[in-house]
Amino acid sequence: MKRWLATLNPRERIIVIGGASLLLVALLVGSWFSFVGDVERLREVVSEQRAVDRWMQAAAVEAAQLRKGGGGKGRVVSGGASLLSLADQTAKRSGLGNAVKRVEPDGSDKVRIRLERVNFDRMIRWLEELQNKQSVSVDTITIDRHQDSGMANVRLTLKGAG
Repeated sequence: MKRWLATLNPRERIIVIGGASLLLVALLVGSWFSFVGDVERLREVVSEQRAVDRWMQAAAVEAAQLRKGGGGKGRVVSGGASLLSLADQTAKRSGLGNAVKRVEPDGSDKVRIRLERVNFDRMIRWLEELQNKQSVSVDTITIDRHQDSGMANVRLTLKGAG
């Protein structure tokens, strides 16, 4: 490389060294911006995971209380039809109406729901409201991350108390 550079005249040498320097700077700047973007995305993921962790901790405490016979709080939902309508109405009130693709009864005390491209944080708040205010619990849940940030595809089964 040194030999090849030595064969160039001084003006060509300055152009080659200057171009290589600019290329190096461009690569470093590009790498830096990519790194900063990745850090921001990871901060968002950590924030979302902390919200899920808080919800899970609260759910674990309530589950332990229910196991000890602490009983449910709020209105008891009975029968598949009323649970069906409650799930549908509260989902719409929580801003999940467009994401709800299917709501169907599953026996007398359960409802299966499919949500597509749902805002994950909004869905967690909805489930928390159902649990705390309506005594409705999540029986099963499957969450698949959607390609859009903060969005998910969800299949869940809700179970009414009582």
